Formats: sequence, structure tokens, C-alpha cells
Amino acid sequence: MTRRRLVLTLAAFLAGGIAMFSLHDPAVDAQAAAALADRLAQNYHRQSGMPHAAFTAREGRQWADGWEFRWRYRPCPDFASLRVWISRNGRRANYAELPDCAPATGLPSDPRKA
Repeated sequence: MTRRRLVLTLAAFLAGGIAMFSLHDPAVDAQAAAALADRLAQNYHRQSGMPHAAFTAREGRQWADGWEFRWRYRPCPDFASLRVWISRNGRRANYAELPDCAPATGLPSDPRKA
């Protein structure tokens, strides 16, 4: 076997290994996702100064592409909450909604349905 063929063969195996590793994207389990969501909620409470008592218990829901966790805001629980989104593999986590009893429309209620 020539040196060139050996190098090409090794490069092909290395590329295949990298491709297999990058295709393997395990989903995060419910417990790990909830722990990450709780850390984000604690961060929010620390930065905003809002007490934990202003929110209801955590609600969680798994979607096909990730996890959604929600804490309803007690002053207006029907339309305001702290919501956290975590990607399926747990690599991305962000706030999907911050509590606001006076939304951009200025109306503290759900829009009317025609």
C-alpha cells in the first residue's frame, strides 16, 4: 500500500468517525431539563428581584423539538408567566416569555375572537 493510499484511508475513517459523532445527538431527559429550567428561573428571580412566591409551581411539557417549562405569574395567571424553552439536546436554553400583566396591546386580557 502506498503512503498516499494509507493517508487517504485514514482521512476517510477520521471523517466517518466525525460524521457519526456529530449525527449522534442524544435527547436530554426530563430531570436534566427541569434542573436547567430551574437554574434559569433562579437567575431570573435574582436579576429581576421578583420573589418566588409571585409564581405558581413549575409546569413542564415535552415537545418534539424540546422542553417547555412555565411558572404562572400570580397577579395575572391567565396570560402572564415566566416560560423557559430548552432544546431537545439541552444545548440551547432561553426565556420564551417574561411575566407582564400589561402586554404590548395594553389590554390585560386575551384578545376577542370574532
